[in-house]
Amino acid sequence: MNIRAIGCDRGESASRSRCDCDGFTLIELLTVVAIIAILAASTRGAFQRFIVGARISEGSSTFRSSLELARSEAATRGVRVGVCRSTNANDVDPTCSQAALGNFAENDWSAGWIIYAKRGANAADAFEAGDLVLRRQAALASAGTASRLMIWAPAAGAVVYNWNGMRVAGPVGTFAFDFGAVNGSSPVPLASDLARCMAVNIAGRIDLTSPVNGKCL
Repeated sequence: MNIRAIGCDRGESASRSRCDCDGFTLIELLTVVAIIAILAASTRGAFQRFIVGARISEGSSTFRSSLELARSEAATRGVRVGVCRSTNANDVDPTCSQAALGNFAENDWSAGWIIYAKRGANAADAFEAGDLVLRRQAALASAGTASRLMIWAPAAGAVVYNWNGMRVAGPVGTFAFDFGAVNGSSPVPLASDLARCMAVNIAGRIDLTSPVNGKCL
C-alpha cells in the first residue's frame, strides 16, 4: 500500500519525476511510529528520574540553607536559635509539632518548619510564646500527591544552635531526603536510589552523603 504524497497529482506535467509523486509505504510509516514510541518510552524513565533527583536536591538545599541561617543568626544575635518542624508555619502564631497531619507522617519535615530566636532558656530550647520567628518555611510537598518529597528526621525535637555555632539540641542521627510513595514512617530501604542523607554534628557542621544499602546511618 502506498500513501501518495500531499499535492501529488498523476495528471500533472510529465516533466515531473516519478519520485516526486511517490509517497511512503504503510510499513515505512509504521516503522517510524514504532521508533518514536520506543524513544518516548526510554526518555520517559530518564525524565522521571531527573524529576526525582531535582526534588531531592531542592529539598536538601532548602533545608540546609535554613540550618545555616539559624547558625548564622545565633552567632549574630548572641542567642540560641532553633529550627523546628511546623505544620502551620504560615499561621499568625505558628507552633512546633512532630505530629502527623493529613498524609504528612510524624517526623516528616516536608510539612514545613520555622526558624526562631530564643528570648529566654527553657527545656530543650523549645519554641514558646515570646520567641522571635525569623523565617517560615511552608510545606515543600503537597499532602494530596501519591508520590512526593519526604524529609525524615531521626527523632523528634528542634535543631538548636548556640551563639558560638555549636549544636546544643536536636535529634541525634541523620535526616533522610527521599522521594516516592507516601509512607507512615521512613522506609528501609529508602524509596529512591537518589535519596540523600544529612547529618548535623555537635560542632554544627553539616555533612551531606549518600545512603548505605538504602539507609541513612
